[in-house]
Amino acid sequence: MTEDARAADSRSGPAADLHGAFDRDWYTLRYPDVASAQVDPGAHYATHGQAEGRYPNPEAEMRALGESVDPAWYRARYPDVAATGADPVRHYLLYGRAEGRFPNADREPREVWNTRFDPTWYRARNADLGPYRDDPLEHFRRIGLLEGRAANAAEEDRAVWHGIFDPDWYRARNPDVARRGLDPLEHFLTEGLVDRRRPNPHAVLASEPVTAARLDRLRGGAFAAEVALFVTHTSDGAIKPHVVHHVTGLQRCGIACALIVVCDDGDAPVTGPALDRADHVFRRTNAGFDFAAWAHVLRRHPELFGAEILYLVNDSVFGPTSPEALERVVARIRTSAADLVGLTDNADRGWHVQSYFLALKQRFLGSAAGRAFFAGVVAYTHKNDVVNEYETQLARHATARGLRAEVLFPTPDWLDATLHNWRRLLRAGFPYLKVGTARALVPDVETTDWRAEMAMRGYDTAPADATLAQLARAGAGDDAERRIRAEMHAFLAAGATIDLTPGAAPLVSVLAVLDGRPARFLHLIRVLAERRRASGEVVIVDNAAIDDTHHVLGRLAGATILTHVAPLPPLRAARRALAQARGGIVVLWRPEAGRACGPEAPAGAGAADGQPLRDRLEQVWPAGDGLRIMELQVAADASWCALGLEHHGDHLGVAYAMWRHDASRALAQLIDLLEPSPEGDVSDPNVL
Repeated sequence: MTEDARAADSRSGPAADLHGAFDRDWYTLRYPDVASAQVDPGAHYATHGQAEGRYPNPEAEMRALGESVDPAWYRARYPDVAATGADPVRHYLLYGRAEGRFPNADREPREVWNTRFDPTWYRARNADLGPYRDDPLEHFRRIGLLEGRAANAAEEDRAVWHGIFDPDWYRARNPDVARRGLDPLEHFLTEGLVDRRRPNPHAVLASEPVTAARLDRLRGGAFAAEVALFVTHTSDGAIKPHVVHHVTGLQRCGIACALIVVCDDGDAPVTGPALDRADHVFRRTNAGFDFAAWAHVLRRHPELFGAEILYLVNDSVFGPTSPEALERVVARIRTSAADLVGLTDNADRGWHVQSYFLALKQRFLGSAAGRAFFAGVVAYTHKNDVVNEYETQLARHATARGLRAEVLFPTPDWLDATLHNWRRLLRAGFPYLKVGTARALVPDVETTDWRAEMAMRGYDTAPADATLAQLARAGAGDDAERRIRAEMHAFLAAGATIDLTPGAAPLVSVLAVLDGRPARFLHLIRVLAERRRASGEVVIVDNAAIDDTHHVLGRLAGATILTHVAPLPPLRAARRALAQARGGIVVLWRPEAGRACGPEAPAGAGAADGQPLRDRLEQVWPAGDGLRIMELQVAADASWCALGLEHHGDHLGVAYAMWRHDASRALAQLIDLLEPSPEGDVSDPNVL
């Protein structure tokens, strides 16, 4: 070693005080110009490298960067690096940092996994997430990645399931897999896991005995020949408003009703009109869902197995539409030669009879097969387990033992008719609408005018809306969204209207394009109508909405409403509304615009003429009483001002205010900014 090199080994470099020693191999790899010059690394560092800010070892460079490499995480995150056997710290400094790799989980943005990580699948695949149950991505980034867990179904190691997955049993258990010609393991990994289907007949599912729940009988004596065990869930003991109509309809058909009120609190006082109407009333603590409740009552009262017909019913439907419609259905059940009769079937997870309304006849009830099925029911903790083990299996269990099953309104295809073909079902005489359909829980399922369809058959939809309001208040998710949705259903249940009749010369025209979110729109309109202090008009475009929008719009007296059969981009749809506007100021409201639409403008900022616009708007809607109108930053040459609207902290969307004489130009600018046409797309000037 030269004298200079020895000096380099003992001298402090940029960070040599941290880890000290000069690393010759590292220095040569890190600085290929030194290697190509064929000079001694130590000598180069002593004479040139230190002065040039080069680092004597990787630890010194990491400290200077303010970073640290997690070796185990780095190897797990980048298996191509692990396969080479490279040291993670050296690889990161030599190659990884330049390649956009990250040194540890804290430095890696969560967004990196947006297109690769499947949270629904990961949660279904891994039952041990513990405190990460609500944030499966964080579990994967911190724990799962290190343990070699897959981020999605495609990356799952198929070999892991050897000896666990039983393909023959799975195919027989799930006829839909065979019908679709799918590989059993591939189906299980891509769909079955999410559905909680079992990989083999011995897989254990979390459950407890049905008798572990508390069951109190609040009313009733001997059971009649035909009895409905009617399960209804309530968090606080208040029975859903629509249930009493259903109970009354069954009783008019000569069916005694045994109401099983499932409460989250076993001591909750049971209330509601249905309580007084029912022939028998049970209160049960919430465990195991409907099949557990039915099975529990059957074990407490085995004499029910002697009924002529036992109806298993729940509160998941609105109806019956009319007494006559239900009477026709019950008459068909009584004359049917089948031993198990359901109203609709479903091919999802294999053909089965849906369990919201089942009629079990004496041949089934008195058979060993019928008794054995309910004797085997346990209280599962997950709803999908109930569907997989009981709802999808009941009719198969019966028919496999020589009993007959019939469906009164069979589904012509594999789609759930109560969801996708509810209108056709009603027109065919089906007397119910699923509550989940009315709630529009499945995206892109059309629910327009379900109230009108039910009402024309004699059903009062006000109690249905009261139930929807109750469900919205008790549901999961954003508190503001739940409250606004509950407000909408309460408004509709009350038959209320809003008077938006404009004056002869409105100061302001509010334009709104709706293709969804009717609850948020109604909330805004109520706020604006209640606080309006000068003449204004509202022009609305129903942009081919497929939800409650049309019904909400029917409650707005005096508004101008335009309808699009096919949807347009919202701002382009607003052109039609603009043509109807008469106010000196036009305010275009976008309910879908979030809080991240732009920062609040400082005093004096914003578009030209922004303050006069703001002053005029405050003549119509003065600030205060919880209403806040915030001017947002826009480009200096913008011909509009952007306003954020809040009411008692609830974000109502973003409004673009503009002078009427300049509105066409302003709207064109907004379209170019927010709805630019795809590159190469030539717009038809004859189309709005």
